[in-house]
Amino acid sequence: MRRITMREDLTPIDKKSIEKGITRAELSRRSGVPVRTLEGWSARIRTSPNVYQLYKVAQVLECHIEDLIEPELAEKETIIRVLTTHIREKELL
Repeated sequence: MRRITMREDLTPIDKKSIEKGITRAELSRRSGVPVRTLEGWSARIRTSPNVYQLYKVAQVLECHIEDLIEPELAEKETIIRVLTTHIREKELL
């Protein structure tokens, strides 16, 4: 399996994996999180990680969950959720 190479647009999980010299397959095996899930996080397709899965990945990477979360993505999701709720409420009035 090829190793991930360092780029600016990497997710915190990918950066930590590179620092530790761990491939996604190895991270998956050691954390129990499916490779497909890790790939989805990496491609930013799955942007709301399961906290328990994130915890398992953090254990393998020897870091805190907070180190693996991208605040700007979480913030964008929160803004979208608030706006969507607001729009739905306005439509119901």
